[in-house]
Amino acid sequence: MTALLKNENNIVPFVKGNKMVDKFERGYVPSSRLYRYEVRPFLTDAARNVYAELEDRINGFKDKTTDHVSYSQLQGGKLEGAKKISAMTVRKGLKELIDLGVISVVSESSRKGNEYQINEVSLVEHFKKCSTTTKSVVLQNMDSTTTESVVIGTTKSVDTIELTHRITIIELLNNTLRAKNPLQSHFFEYQEIKKQNLLDQQKMEAEQKAKSVAERKEKTRKLSFDEVMDLTTTNIQKLCSPNLWEQFVTNRSEYKKTALTKNALKTIHDEFKAWGIEKSDISLKTAIKGNHQGLFEPRISLSSNFSNQTQASTRMSEIQELIAQEEQGNATYGF
Repeated sequence: MTALLKNENNIVPFVKGNKMVDKFERGYVPSSRLYRYEVRPFLTDAARNVYAELEDRINGFKDKTTDHVSYSQLQGGKLEGAKKISAMTVRKGLKELIDLGVISVVSESSRKGNEYQINEVSLVEHFKKCSTTTKSVVLQNMDSTTTESVVIGTTKSVDTIELTHRITIIELLNNTLRAKNPLQSHFFEYQEIKKQNLLDQQKMEAEQKAKSVAERKEKTRKLSFDEVMDLTTTNIQKLCSPNLWEQFVTNRSEYKKTALTKNALKTIHDEFKAWGIEKSDISLKTAIKGNHQGLFEPRISLSSNFSNQTQASTRMSEIQELIAQEEQGNATYGF
Protein backbone atom coordinates (compact mmCIF):
# COMPACT_ATOMS: atom_id res chain seq x y z
CA MET A 1 0.00 0.00 0.00
CA THR A 2 1.31 3.38 -1.09
CA ALA A 3 1.64 5.95 1.67
CA LEU A 4 2.55 9.63 1.75
CA LEU A 5 4.51 10.76 4.81
CA LYS A 6 5.20 14.37 5.70
CA ASN A 7 8.17 15.50 7.74
CA GLU A 8 8.34 18.61 9.86
CA ASN A 9 9.09 20.77 6.82
CA ASN A 10 5.98 19.45 4.99
CA ILE A 11 8.16 17.93 2.23
CA VAL A 12 6.44 14.88 0.75
CA PRO A 13 8.79 11.98 -0.17
CA PHE A 14 7.92 9.62 -3.02
CA VAL A 15 7.10 6.11 -1.73
CA LYS A 16 6.49 3.11 -3.97
CA GLY A 17 5.86 -0.38 -2.70
CA ASN A 18 6.76 0.72 0.81
CA LYS A 19 10.30 1.56 -0.42
CA MET A 20 11.87 4.96 -0.99
CA VAL A 21 12.92 5.44 -4.63
CA ASP A 22 16.63 6.35 -4.95
CA LYS A 23 16.35 8.16 -8.26
CA PHE A 24 14.29 11.13 -9.41
CA GLU A 25 11.67 10.45 -12.03
CA ARG A 26 13.55 12.65 -14.54
CA GLY A 27 16.95 11.02 -13.98
CA TYR A 28 20.04 12.40 -12.24
CA VAL A 29 23.26 14.25 -13.04
CA PRO A 30 26.45 12.24 -12.37
CA SER A 31 29.01 14.01 -10.24
CA SER A 32 32.69 13.09 -10.05
CA ARG A 33 33.92 11.61 -6.76
CA LEU A 34 37.28 13.21 -7.42
CA TYR A 35 35.55 16.61 -7.63
CA ARG A 36 33.54 16.05 -4.44
CA TYR A 37 36.51 14.91 -2.35
CA GLU A 38 39.54 16.74 -3.77
CA VAL A 39 38.17 19.85 -5.52
CA ARG A 40 34.95 21.13 -3.95
CA PRO A 41 36.39 21.53 -0.40
CA PHE A 42 38.89 24.08 -1.75
CA LEU A 43 36.44 26.17 -3.82
CA THR A 44 34.56 29.30 -2.83
CA ASP A 45 30.76 29.40 -2.88
CA ALA A 46 30.80 31.29 -6.17
CA ALA A 47 32.93 28.64 -7.88
CA ARG A 48 30.78 25.82 -6.46
CA ASN A 49 27.58 27.39 -7.78
CA VAL A 50 29.03 27.95 -11.25
CA TYR A 51 30.43 24.40 -11.35
CA ALA A 52 27.00 23.01 -10.43
CA GLU A 53 25.37 24.88 -13.32
CA LEU A 54 28.03 23.65 -15.77
CA GLU A 55 27.67 20.12 -14.45
CA ASP A 56 23.92 20.17 -15.09
CA ARG A 57 24.44 21.17 -18.74
CA ILE A 58 27.46 18.99 -19.57
CA ASN A 59 27.49 15.85 -17.38
CA GLY A 60 23.70 15.66 -17.40
CA PHE A 61 23.61 14.57 -21.04
CA LYS A 62 24.87 11.36 -22.65
CA ASP A 63 28.06 11.51 -24.71
CA LYS A 64 28.53 15.25 -24.10
CA THR A 65 31.88 16.50 -22.88
CA THR A 66 31.56 20.20 -23.77
CA ASP A 67 28.74 22.73 -24.27
CA HIS A 68 28.14 26.41 -25.01
CA VAL A 69 26.80 28.10 -21.86
CA SER A 70 25.95 31.79 -21.57
CA TYR A 71 26.14 34.01 -18.49
CA SER A 72 22.36 34.08 -18.18
CA GLN A 73 22.27 30.26 -18.15
CA LEU A 74 24.98 30.11 -15.48
CA GLN A 75 22.91 32.49 -13.34
CA GLY A 76 20.11 29.90 -13.20
CA GLY A 77 16.75 30.86 -11.70
CA LYS A 78 14.57 29.68 -14.60
CA LEU A 79 11.65 28.67 -12.39
CA GLU A 80 9.43 31.30 -10.81
CA GLY A 81 10.62 32.21 -7.34
CA ALA A 82 13.96 30.38 -7.77
CA LYS A 83 17.15 32.03 -6.54
CA LYS A 84 19.36 33.52 -9.23
CA ILE A 85 23.13 33.91 -9.13
CA SER A 86 24.34 37.44 -9.80
CA ALA A 87 26.49 38.22 -12.84
CA MET A 88 29.30 39.27 -10.51
CA THR A 89 29.24 35.87 -8.81
CA VAL A 90 29.31 34.10 -12.18
CA ARG A 91 32.36 36.09 -13.30
CA LYS A 92 34.13 35.42 -10.03
CA GLY A 93 33.35 31.69 -10.07
CA LEU A 94 34.41 31.26 -13.72
CA LYS A 95 37.69 33.04 -13.08
CA GLU A 96 38.49 30.80 -10.11
CA LEU A 97 37.58 27.55 -11.91
CA ILE A 98 39.61 28.46 -15.01
CA ASP A 99 42.67 29.56 -13.02
CA LEU A 100 42.64 26.33 -11.00
CA GLY A 101 42.18 24.19 -14.11
CA VAL A 102 38.86 22.72 -12.98
CA ILE A 103 37.26 23.84 -16.25
CA SER A 104 38.64 24.92 -19.63
CA VAL A 105 37.35 27.31 -22.29
CA VAL A 106 37.26 25.32 -25.54
CA SER A 107 36.03 28.20 -27.74
CA GLU A 108 34.63 31.72 -27.33
CA SER A 109 31.32 32.97 -28.72
CA SER A 110 29.51 36.20 -27.84
CA ARG A 111 26.27 34.94 -29.40
CA LYS A 112 25.91 31.43 -27.93
CA GLY A 113 28.24 31.83 -24.96
CA ASN A 114 31.66 30.28 -24.46
CA GLU A 115 32.14 26.54 -24.84
CA TYR A 116 33.31 24.95 -21.54
CA GLN A 117 34.78 21.55 -20.62
CA ILE A 118 34.92 20.02 -17.12
CA ASN A 119 38.34 18.55 -16.24
CA GLU A 120 39.10 15.73 -13.81
CA VAL A 121 41.70 17.33 -11.54
CA SER A 122 42.75 17.33 -7.90
CA LEU A 123 43.56 20.45 -5.91
CA VAL A 124 45.08 18.73 -2.89
CA GLU A 125 48.71 19.16 -3.90
CA HIS A 126 48.03 22.68 -5.16
CA PHE A 127 46.74 23.93 -1.85
CA LYS A 128 49.41 22.08 0.12
CA LYS A 129 51.92 24.36 -1.57
CA CYS A 130 49.71 27.46 -1.07
CA SER A 131 49.25 27.39 2.68
CA THR A 132 46.52 29.64 4.06
CA THR A 133 47.88 29.62 7.62
CA THR A 134 49.75 32.49 9.19
CA LYS A 135 53.37 32.46 10.25
CA SER A 136 54.76 34.14 13.35
CA VAL A 137 57.53 36.59 12.71
CA VAL A 138 59.69 37.94 15.53
CA LEU A 139 60.58 41.61 15.18
CA GLN A 140 63.03 43.44 17.41
CA ASN A 141 61.98 46.95 18.37
CA MET A 142 65.02 49.11 19.17
CA ASP A 143 64.27 51.89 21.67
CA SER A 144 67.12 54.38 21.86
CA THR A 145 65.90 55.76 25.18
CA THR A 146 66.32 52.47 27.02
CA THR A 147 69.00 49.88 27.31
CA GLU A 148 66.63 46.91 27.02
CA SER A 149 65.59 45.16 23.82
CA VAL A 150 61.89 44.55 23.57
CA VAL A 151 60.75 41.62 21.43
CA ILE A 152 57.22 41.90 20.03
CA GLY A 153 55.47 38.93 18.42
CA THR A 154 53.65 39.77 15.23
CA THR A 155 52.08 37.74 12.48
CA LYS A 156 52.72 37.93 8.74
CA SER A 157 49.52 37.54 6.79
CA VAL A 158 49.25 35.37 3.68
CA ASP A 159 46.52 35.79 1.09
CA THR A 160 43.65 33.33 1.40
CA ILE A 161 41.71 31.85 -1.54
CA GLU A 162 39.19 34.73 -1.34
CA LEU A 163 41.94 37.32 -1.58
CA THR A 164 43.61 35.47 -4.43
CA HIS A 165 40.48 35.76 -6.56
CA ARG A 166 39.39 39.21 -5.42
CA ILE A 167 40.33 40.79 -8.75
CA THR A 168 38.41 38.28 -10.88
CA ILE A 169 35.58 40.71 -11.71
CA ILE A 170 37.92 43.37 -13.07
CA GLU A 171 40.02 40.87 -15.04
CA LEU A 172 37.01 39.18 -16.62
CA LEU A 173 35.53 42.56 -17.52
CA ASN A 174 38.82 43.64 -19.11
CA ASN A 175 39.00 40.40 -21.11
CA THR A 176 35.46 40.95 -22.37
CA LEU A 177 36.22 44.53 -23.42
CA ARG A 178 39.42 43.46 -25.17
CA ALA A 179 37.51 40.78 -27.11
CA LYS A 180 34.91 43.28 -28.31
CA ASN A 181 37.48 46.07 -29.02
CA PRO A 182 35.06 48.91 -28.13
CA LEU A 183 37.58 51.71 -28.74
CA GLN A 184 38.51 50.34 -32.16
CA SER A 185 34.88 49.79 -33.21
CA HIS A 186 33.88 53.25 -31.97
CA PHE A 187 36.83 54.80 -33.80
CA PHE A 188 35.85 53.23 -37.14
CA GLU A 189 32.20 54.12 -36.53
CA TYR A 190 33.20 57.76 -35.87
CA GLN A 191 35.33 57.80 -39.05
CA GLU A 192 32.40 56.51 -41.14
CA ILE A 193 30.02 59.12 -39.70
CA LYS A 194 32.61 61.88 -40.30
CA LYS A 195 33.14 60.71 -43.88
CA GLN A 196 29.38 60.60 -44.56
CA ASN A 197 28.90 64.11 -43.12
CA LEU A 198 31.68 65.42 -45.37
CA LEU A 199 30.10 63.82 -48.44
CA ASP A 200 26.69 65.28 -47.55
CA GLN A 201 28.21 68.74 -47.11
CA GLN A 202 30.04 68.54 -50.45
CA LYS A 203 26.85 67.40 -52.18
CA MET A 204 24.88 70.31 -50.71
CA GLU A 205 27.54 72.83 -51.75
CA ALA A 206 27.59 71.40 -55.29
CA GLU A 207 23.79 71.66 -55.54
CA GLN A 208 23.83 75.28 -54.33
CA LYS A 209 26.60 76.17 -56.80
CA ALA A 210 24.70 74.55 -59.70
CA LYS A 211 21.55 76.39 -58.68
CA SER A 212 23.37 79.76 -58.60
CA VAL A 213 24.90 79.14 -62.03
CA ALA A 214 21.49 78.22 -63.46
CA GLU A 215 19.94 81.41 -61.99
CA ARG A 216 22.71 83.59 -63.48
CA LYS A 217 22.28 81.98 -66.88
CA GLU A 218 18.51 82.50 -66.71
CA LYS A 219 18.93 86.21 -65.92
CA THR A 220 21.21 86.74 -68.92
CA ARG A 221 19.24 84.61 -71.35
CA LYS A 222 17.81 86.39 -74.42
CA LEU A 223 14.00 86.54 -74.13
CA SER A 224 11.47 86.33 -76.94
CA PHE A 225 8.78 88.96 -77.59
CA ASP A 226 6.05 86.89 -75.90
CA GLU A 227 8.20 86.18 -72.85
CA VAL A 228 8.96 89.89 -72.37
CA MET A 229 5.30 90.88 -72.68
CA ASP A 230 4.24 88.20 -70.19
CA LEU A 231 6.90 89.21 -67.67
CA THR A 232 6.11 92.97 -67.90
CA THR A 233 2.31 92.80 -67.77
CA THR A 234 2.08 93.48 -64.05
CA ASN A 235 4.97 95.93 -63.61
CA ILE A 236 6.59 97.86 -66.48
CA GLN A 237 3.43 98.26 -68.59
CA LYS A 238 1.79 100.08 -65.66
CA LEU A 239 4.60 102.64 -65.58
CA CYS A 240 4.25 103.73 -69.24
CA SER A 241 1.91 103.61 -72.22
CA PRO A 242 1.41 99.92 -73.17
CA ASN A 243 1.40 100.62 -76.92
CA LEU A 244 4.73 102.48 -76.74
CA TRP A 245 6.23 99.68 -74.67
CA GLU A 246 5.03 97.08 -77.18
CA GLN A 247 6.63 98.97 -80.08
CA PHE A 248 9.92 99.25 -78.18
CA VAL A 249 9.96 95.52 -77.33
CA THR A 250 9.19 94.67 -80.98
CA ASN A 251 12.22 96.65 -82.16
CA ARG A 252 14.48 95.03 -79.55
CA SER A 253 13.21 91.49 -80.30
CA GLU A 254 13.78 91.77 -84.05
CA TYR A 255 17.37 90.52 -83.65
CA LYS A 256 18.62 88.00 -81.11
CA LYS A 257 21.64 90.15 -80.38
CA THR A 258 19.45 93.05 -79.20
CA ALA A 259 16.82 90.95 -77.43
CA LEU A 260 16.02 91.92 -73.82
CA THR A 261 17.08 89.89 -70.75
CA LYS A 262 15.67 89.66 -67.23
CA ASN A 263 18.50 91.85 -65.96
CA ALA A 264 17.65 94.52 -68.57
CA LEU A 265 13.95 94.38 -67.67
CA LYS A 266 14.74 94.92 -63.99
CA THR A 267 16.87 97.97 -64.83
CA ILE A 268 14.14 99.45 -67.07
CA HIS A 269 11.51 98.87 -64.37
CA ASP A 270 13.58 100.68 -61.74
CA GLU A 271 14.23 103.62 -64.12
CA PHE A 272 10.56 103.98 -65.17
CA LYS A 273 9.54 103.92 -61.53
CA ALA A 274 11.95 106.77 -60.76
CA TRP A 275 11.13 108.82 -63.90
CA GLY A 276 7.34 108.67 -63.81
CA ILE A 277 4.94 107.91 -66.66
CA GLU A 278 5.49 111.18 -68.59
CA LYS A 279 9.28 110.87 -68.82
CA SER A 280 9.02 107.12 -69.48
CA ASP A 281 6.77 107.73 -72.49
CA ILE A 282 9.10 110.44 -73.83
CA SER A 283 12.06 108.06 -73.48
CA LEU A 284 10.19 105.31 -75.32
CA LYS A 285 9.17 107.69 -78.14
CA THR A 286 12.75 108.89 -78.54
CA ALA A 287 14.06 105.32 -78.71
CA ILE A 288 11.39 104.25 -81.22
CA LYS A 289 11.90 107.27 -83.52
CA GLY A 290 15.69 106.98 -83.47
CA ASN A 291 15.68 103.16 -83.49
CA HIS A 292 17.82 103.23 -80.34
CA GLN A 293 18.48 100.14 -78.25
CA GLY A 294 18.75 101.98 -74.93
CA LEU A 295 16.38 104.18 -72.92
CA PHE A 296 17.54 107.48 -71.48
CA GLU A 297 15.92 109.93 -69.09
CA PRO A 298 14.56 112.94 -71.05
CA ARG A 299 15.68 116.44 -70.02
CA ILE A 300 12.95 119.09 -69.75
CA SER A 301 14.57 122.58 -69.49
CA LEU A 302 13.15 125.30 -67.27
CA SER A 303 13.38 127.94 -70.06
CA SER A 304 11.02 126.00 -72.30
CA ASN A 305 8.62 125.66 -69.44
CA PHE A 306 8.78 129.42 -68.81
CA SER A 307 8.21 130.26 -72.48
CA ASN A 308 5.29 127.91 -72.63
CA GLN A 309 3.78 129.51 -69.54
CA THR A 310 4.34 133.04 -71.05
CA GLN A 311 2.64 132.09 -74.33
CA ALA A 312 -0.27 130.61 -72.46
CA SER A 313 -0.76 133.73 -70.33
CA THR A 314 -0.55 135.99 -73.42
CA ARG A 315 -3.15 133.92 -75.23
CA MET A 316 -5.43 134.08 -72.22
CA SER A 317 -5.14 137.89 -72.18
CA GLU A 318 -6.12 138.07 -75.85
CA ILE A 319 -9.13 135.86 -75.24
CA GLN A 320 -10.27 137.99 -72.33
CA GLU A 321 -9.89 141.16 -74.42
CA LEU A 322 -11.99 139.70 -77.26
CA ILE A 323 -14.69 138.71 -74.78
CA ALA A 324 -14.76 142.29 -73.45
CA GLN A 325 -15.08 143.73 -76.94
CA GLU A 326 -17.93 141.41 -77.79
CA GLU A 327 -19.77 142.47 -74.67
CA GLN A 328 -19.42 146.15 -75.72
CA GLY A 329 -20.98 145.38 -79.10
CA ASN A 330 -18.01 146.14 -81.28
CA ALA A 331 -19.17 146.19 -84.90
CA THR A 332 -15.95 144.56 -86.02
CA TYR A 333 -17.15 141.20 -84.66
CA GLY A 334 -20.68 141.37 -86.30
CA PHE A 335 -22.76 142.57 -83.38
